[in-house]
Amino acid sequence: MASNSLFPRKSQILQGSVIDVRDTVARPSLDTLYEVNFSFGNWETWLGKNFAGDSRVQGRDFMKKMSIMCTQAELPGTSFVPSTAIGHHQGIQEEFPNLRNFPPLNLVFYCDADQVILQVLESWMSYINPIFTENQRDRSAFSRFNYPEDYKEIIHITKFEKDTFIEKSRSATYKSAMTQYEFVNVWPTNLTSMRVAYGDSNVLRCNVQFAYDRFFTEYTKKGEHRQFAYNTPLGITQSKELENSLIKEYKELYPNQNEKNIKEIIRNTEDKNMFFTTM
Repeated sequence: MASNSLFPRKSQILQGSVIDVRDTVARPSLDTLYEVNFSFGNWETWLGKNFAGDSRVQGRDFMKKMSIMCTQAELPGTSFVPSTAIGHHQGIQEEFPNLRNFPPLNLVFYCDADQVILQVLESWMSYINPIFTENQRDRSAFSRFNYPEDYKEIIHITKFEKDTFIEKSRSATYKSAMTQYEFVNVWPTNLTSMRVAYGDSNVLRCNVQFAYDRFFTEYTKKGEHRQFAYNTPLGITQSKELENSLIKEYKELYPNQNEKNIKEIIRNTEDKNMFFTTM
C-alpha cells in the first residue's frame, strides 16, 4: 500500500561508501582558527586620546593588540522564552516565543607585561561607573553611571578555516567561507579576579564577560517578510503585500507615471483609508 507520509524512504537513506562522503566528513571546522576584532568607536571618550600613541602597544593599535592576545572566545548561541497557550485547539497545549535571550559573551586574554589589556578593560569599566570626587579616598566619595551611548561598543568575531586564504584548497576545489558575528552595544559586566602565587610560572589570564543587545551575521534573517503594520512612504500599512498590490493597481490606472508619482497620488487619494490602518 502506498504511503503518503513525509518519512524518508529507503531510497533516501545514504547507502554509499565512505568515498561518496569523503569531502564532507574530511573537512570539519577547527576551533583554533578565529579572530576577535574590537571595533571600538567611542574609545577616546572612555580611554583617552593619548592612549593611541602609547609605546606599550609595541607599534600596534591597542585594539589590534587585544585581538592578538585574545586566547579564547565564544561563538554565540541564543534562546527563546516561550509562553504557553491552552485551548486554542481542543486538547492541545502549544508554546510560542515572546522574548529572545542572548547569552553573555566570554573572552579570555593573555595579560601582557605592560598591563595594556588590564588598563583598557578597567578604564572602560571605571568610565561606566566613575567616582565623582577629586580624592577617591574621600569618605564622602560618590559614583554615578554615564550614558550608555558613550561606552557601548561593537565587537566582531570571525571564524575561518585553513583554506580560507589560499588560492586553491588542498582537499577541495573551493575555499572555505568565513563566518562573521557582530555584537551590538557591547559593554563589560564582569572582570574576574586573577590569582597570583609562588610556584611554577604560568601566563596570567584575564577573563571578561560582556553583555550586548543582540548579534547578527551575514545570513541573519531580516524583517523584509514582515506582516505587521510598519511605516512606509505611503503611511502606516498593514503589510508589504498590500502596499505592493496597491502600487500595482495604480500603475495600471496611471501607466505614464513613475513609482514616486504613484505613491504621491495614493497618498492624496481618499481611497487609501481602505488599505491602511493605524494600529
